[in-house]
Amino acid sequence: MTKTRFTINRLIFYFKRQIWRHSDVRFKDNPLVYIAQRLYLVFTGLFVDKHWGYAAQLTYNTMMALIPMFAAIIAIARGFGFEDYIVEWCKHIFANQPNTAKVVVNLAKSYIDYTHTGVVLGISLVWMLYSVISLFNNIEVVFNGIWGVKKERSVGRAITDYVSILIFLPLTLILLSGLSIFFQSILVNLPNFQVLTPLLQGLIGFILPLAILTIIFILMYTLLPNTKVRISMVWLPALLAAIGIIVIQNVYIHFQILFASYNLIYGSLAALPLLMLWLQLSWYICIGFAELGRANQELTDGHLGELRNDSLREKLRKCCVILSVMGRGQVRADGPIDARKLQLQTSYSYARIMRSLDLLIETRLITKTLREDNIEVFTLNYDTSQLTMGFVIHTLLGAKAPHREGEASLRIDDYEDSILDKYYETYIKAMNSIPIIELTDKEKMG
Repeated sequence: MTKTRFTINRLIFYFKRQIWRHSDVRFKDNPLVYIAQRLYLVFTGLFVDKHWGYAAQLTYNTMMALIPMFAAIIAIARGFGFEDYIVEWCKHIFANQPNTAKVVVNLAKSYIDYTHTGVVLGISLVWMLYSVISLFNNIEVVFNGIWGVKKERSVGRAITDYVSILIFLPLTLILLSGLSIFFQSILVNLPNFQVLTPLLQGLIGFILPLAILTIIFILMYTLLPNTKVRISMVWLPALLAAIGIIVIQNVYIHFQILFASYNLIYGSLAALPLLMLWLQLSWYICIGFAELGRANQELTDGHLGELRNDSLREKLRKCCVILSVMGRGQVRADGPIDARKLQLQTSYSYARIMRSLDLLIETRLITKTLREDNIEVFTLNYDTSQLTMGFVIHTLLGAKAPHREGEASLRIDDYEDSILDKYYETYIKAMNSIPIIELTDKEKMG
């Protein structure tokens, strides 16, 4: 028992302390530490920050929007004359659940026909668009939570982006279906070699769905979070997520016999819980590898000390550094600055930058506005000459609350309280001699 506890403690120490002594680790130099750092960040995001629970939320949202979303895709494809391609794609998506595919397609077609009848035309169309846009928005909220982004897209921009995705999605699916048919036709015309032809058929049958899913995950990981995510940081997690989805589908097909009695008992109703199980497992994979993409970008950018909550001293230091950078920008007449530029100049993570900016806004040291391109920018509320270390620290700490007579809480002795006030005032006065802009390197920032 003691040996087991000792081993567990060493393992915890390794993940929480030992691996973070290395900076700028590359896979070829130290693959064990490289992988361990990312696994720890993924574990922290999923289980400590409880992002794992997002899967259940998105499963419910997907179920609610499933029929309206397929109806919208089929309706757009019908307008271009490619409805049959989309129907075949839907059947391919649920290849391991043919009953589910049939139910989804029939309900989607019925939904489209229903929206074209009677006085409910406008209401049905609005509800269909609302269901789909709501699903996209919920996915964005989840991804923003993973990336530590508090600000969502504006309503106008969100509607524009989501409707664009909805229009281009069926066109992309049609293009990919055309490529699939093209490759299959090439294989048909090839000589029927005993080994080579089946091998090529199997290879194309695996690579094409893998490529499609990988592209979908890359687009999700880069476009849906309301922050800049580099493709180079998420292409591998997207590929692994695509492989995970394909593995789940194939495992489900091979173990279909286990659900035979289940289908006999529940009949057509068996499709619903099985579909929910498949969706939830898919969202688990999607969220897990989104965490890996975030870990990749955070670690590549050099944010190794982001695993603990900042102490009060760290909060003050980060806020002062940000104000110093903004102060130098004010001297150069650069105008408002956005969070990304602050991140580049301070080397803090995006999440830390946003937390510091929120504190500075709360204490009214800076103001947040929207630029013409809907990017948040930040401006100092004071002239640089007024911003000293003492003034900033005093503002961030806040004013001393007056003690009201009759309060039941303990009260510091008046004499001791006056001594504390005296030392505090001496400290603030001494810090007032340090201009805030002197915190940052002049040659680097100038």
